[in-house]
Amino acid sequence: MVERTPVSRTVAPTAEADDDLPVLDPSTPMLISAWGRKRSGKSTFNRRLFRSYPWDKLCVDVNGDADPGPDAERITPPLPSRWPADPAGHLEGERPRYRNLHYRADPGSPTYTDDLDRAIGMVLHPQAHHGLVWCGEVAEFMPSAQSAGPQMRRLLQQNSHYVATGLFDGPRPVNVDPLVLAQSDLVAVYHLPNPRDRERIADTIGYPPVRFHAECEETWRRGKYWFLLWVAERHQLYRFPPLPVDDEE
Repeated sequence: MVERTPVSRTVAPTAEADDDLPVLDPSTPMLISAWGRKRSGKSTFNRRLFRSYPWDKLCVDVNGDADPGPDAERITPPLPSRWPADPAGHLEGERPRYRNLHYRADPGSPTYTDDLDRAIGMVLHPQAHHGLVWCGEVAEFMPSAQSAGPQMRRLLQQNSHYVATGLFDGPRPVNVDPLVLAQSDLVAVYHLPNPRDRERIADTIGYPPVRFHAECEETWRRGKYWFLLWVAERHQLYRFPPLPVDDEE
């Protein structure tokens, strides 16, 4: 990520950031979560990161709004247990073609929950496979806050061992497994009207709750689509203006 002045640290004053986001490096596995009410900007945030990833990637789309890009290949069940080989093939010695896969999940399917978890497993296996999975509406992957499936649990606990990057977004962090937040290298905070959600984030990242509420309120006063970004490695919080978008979430 380009160096910039922190919005605030647990002991530092408030400042502004520019509108640049990191381009994801596939050699550095990360977990990233974005939170906010409907149409607050969280999907736009993850969409930009997803499209910046240059290697194999999978968008697991539960509501049809993800838009993983014009080069995305739609896949349907039954899903494989590991990343599928390129059907086009490649010549000996030629670099394989990286694929952008799009799984449009069916919430009405009797195997819906298992299918979502199996999709994550596609990116994790084989273990040395570098890949990214975008889990939009992350609460759908865990019917209760403590019920993440085995592949999601593996992604949350061991993503660096599987050289896998995960993107998560949702409207309420209190409704998902606490590991989603606790393991996130980056946490984007859009408009969260319920104080419990803000308190969950502040408590998890180790930020004073009263100050975090104030940072949120100041950010949202700036206007629609402003957001905060917590960078765990630096223990710093940044304030961002709206990201450039072609369409709204």
